[in-house]
Amino acid sequence: MTDLEDYRKELDAIDQELVALFEKRMHISQAIGNYKVAHDLPIFDEGREQRVAEQNLTHLKSDEFAVQTHHFLDTIMDLSKEVQKDVRAASNDYEQIFAIHEPKQPAQIGYFGETGSFCEEAMLAYFKEAPRDPKNYHTFESLFLAIQNGEIDYGVLPVENSSTGAISQVLDLLYKYGLSIVGEQYIKIEQHLIGLEGTSLDQIEEVYSHPQGFQQSTDYFKYHEQWRQIPFHSTSDSAKMVKDSGDAHKGAIASRRAAQIHGLSILAESIQNQSENTTRFIIVGKDLESNPRCNKVSVVFSLDNQAGTLFKLLRHFARYHINLIKIESRPVEGEKWEYLLYLDFEGNIADENVHEALRFIHRSSVYFRLLGCYIAATENK
Repeated sequence: MTDLEDYRKELDAIDQELVALFEKRMHISQAIGNYKVAHDLPIFDEGREQRVAEQNLTHLKSDEFAVQTHHFLDTIMDLSKEVQKDVRAASNDYEQIFAIHEPKQPAQIGYFGETGSFCEEAMLAYFKEAPRDPKNYHTFESLFLAIQNGEIDYGVLPVENSSTGAISQVLDLLYKYGLSIVGEQYIKIEQHLIGLEGTSLDQIEEVYSHPQGFQQSTDYFKYHEQWRQIPFHSTSDSAKMVKDSGDAHKGAIASRRAAQIHGLSILAESIQNQSENTTRFIIVGKDLESNPRCNKVSVVFSLDNQAGTLFKLLRHFARYHINLIKIESRPVEGEKWEYLLYLDFEGNIADENVHEALRFIHRSSVYFRLLGCYIAATENK
């Protein structure tokens, strides 16, 4: 009579054969990877994979294990693609992704908005000492261009708000200009309605603000639907415009500091929807910078448009014991239903588990770029 140990010995013998055949298949997959790189062929061939599955399912003597066999074949082909992607990653100078540069000292700093902006506040909080002759820019893109052209070394701009979410234009510009994140800073945001000295709420007809200011204060404006909401460069630019206009019918959403700088009155305090309204600002530069104290990593990548790809990728973060902080998707300009994924997670690129996770993302991606490895900011309560 056959007992459990006999079954296990039989399985061990089968596993030995399977491992030998698996190793042989991986070697052939490696050779195929080299061929595809040499001939600039794509790794994924959906038609080929479907034919392989259908052909091998015909070798079954019955349909009893058809589902399991299909899953087995899918897994084998996924592992073969990983080997091929490793070959391609090696040919693409993967290690160049981690080229670290020294911080620029002394540095020329720029920030988004007019004097008195929240970005200026974030700049002063991050750099501790007031930067020499900081420059301000009235659009996100002009700041990115200033860094790219060497006019400034670092720029400070908002990337995410606790109530309205990611600022998509900034994410898109990070991709477009290929800049790196070298730091971050949280600032608690209190939005105020401000106007000329002596102005009353009854006189207001138009309110100017960056779109984020309006989005963060929607509840307040439900009670003032008669006011025209006019988007402007930034909240601080809006304050300056109201001051320069001399028009008591115009108001702006801006900070208390902006009101003080421009000699304006606060007509309504703290009009933001959430009392704990906080914005995350990033400090961007031309080059990747990192040191052993850095504990946060940001990447951007895109994947093949096939079922389960993102799940398989994210599953590896649990395998490497890495804590994911945030994932954000953005459509690729000019490409229908193609998306870039922005991912933040804890760790340092010098850590072995992070290095392996990044290697996996790199080889699994159609496009991949390490955005930065920097010190995570803490929120001031």
